Amino acid sequence: MGDRVIIVGGTAAGSKAAATARRRNPDLDILVLQSGADVSYSACGMPYYMSDEEHVPRKLLVARTPEQFGKDGIDVRIRHKVEGVDPKKGEVEITNLESGKTWTEGFDHLLLATGAEPIEPPIPVAENAPPVVTLRNLRDMDQIRGLSDQYQRVVIVGGGYIGLEMAETFHELGKQVVIVELAPRLLPNFEPHIAETVQAHLEGYGVEVHTGTAAAELIPGGVKLESGAEINCDLVLMAVGMRPSTGLAKDAGVDLGATGAITTDAGMHTNVERIYAAGDCTEVHHFVSGKPIWLPLGDVANRQGRVAGENIAGGKSAFSGVLGTAIFKVFDLAVATTGLSEQQAREAGFDPASCKVTGISRARYMPAMRPIDLLLVGDKASGRILGCQAVGEDAVDKAIDTIAAGLWGKLTADDLSEIDLAYAPPYSPVMSPVQVAAEVLRKKLKS
Repeated sequence: MGDRVIIVGGTAAGSKAAATARRRNPDLDILVLQSGADVSYSACGMPYYMSDEEHVPRKLLVARTPEQFGKDGIDVRIRHKVEGVDPKKGEVEITNLESGKTWTEGFDHLLLATGAEPIEPPIPVAENAPPVVTLRNLRDMDQIRGLSDQYQRVVIVGGGYIGLEMAETFHELGKQVVIVELAPRLLPNFEPHIAETVQAHLEGYGVEVHTGTAAAELIPGGVKLESGAEINCDLVLMAVGMRPSTGLAKDAGVDLGATGAITTDAGMHTNVERIYAAGDCTEVHHFVSGKPIWLPLGDVANRQGRVAGENIAGGKSAFSGVLGTAIFKVFDLAVATTGLSEQQAREAGFDPASCKVTGISRARYMPAMRPIDLLLVGDKASGRILGCQAVGEDAVDKAIDTIAAGLWGKLTADDLSEIDLAYAPPYSPVMSPVQVAAEVLRKKLKS
């Protein structure tokens, strides 16, 4: 038997690392410890299962079960919590959450894939207040789904990705929905125009939106806001954000970065010998700004897990960084971002300019054609594209992915305006909205 590998956390990064390490080195002794009851599942798919379980079956949210991992010689133990790490001895202390038994296991390599945890603000809760839920794992999902007959009006505290996706889910379940967001607008990391578009779209579907105020107290039958307003509801979903789960890392002497998440090198090594980290508990290098950021996204965690698994098994793989590319759906709209906003670009030391362009997703005479708004950012000194935000009902993913590829290749606005893209009326206008935006931006950068 080869080296002993212990992986703490069995969702995106942990399960990917285990599978990758096994493929590269069949002799490794791999143990995955997951405190929850599920491993290797798609958290991103949970809102879509809840609103349409017929077409998104629950079983398809789970990529691999512990038994399936076992067939590949990977020992996955659910409901097993790692209480502490002793780097000098090369040991972890484990508690079986079902039996209460505690013991230690030795390791040659340890991967911390402890993920992130929901932020739960300290809000006073009165007797007979509505039940409060979060959405982090399949058990949370099942709880919300199981309560469906007991609530008709939901308050979602938090207007980020999860809150907005769940607004659509609750609406599809026939519930009345209210969103409460502390920031002056929804999606504070997006440009105001996009936030305003999203809010108007939500309100068009009957979603009530309160911005610039917070939930101050849970009262009988509802929520009291800091503004003094009281909102009647039967359920409260806390979606105010996440934070990296770093308790084990700190106690083991693993360095945290400026973002509060674990810092690693490109090979996912931490500062402590034999200890790696990957996934939502780590910070990553932003490819455009060059600065560390915290980006808890499933695709990023999988990429990091692959790198960690390769290197644990003796390889020399490297994680190249991120652009911050993300997309989410809210009713008929797709909202997407990649790279830097104009403000972020300025803070990163660039001299940016930006343009807003409304293009069309397909030829103007095609029935499926929809408008698409692009906010494109470039650097005046180099002409390089720095970022983009987009919103629309069609082809938003294609536009943002095209620009992300341009960012990865360090293309200029000139390059992007001349890029050779596919055209046919059912799929694109003769001049792509990406090309149109780049042409407007190149003139602005040179003026």
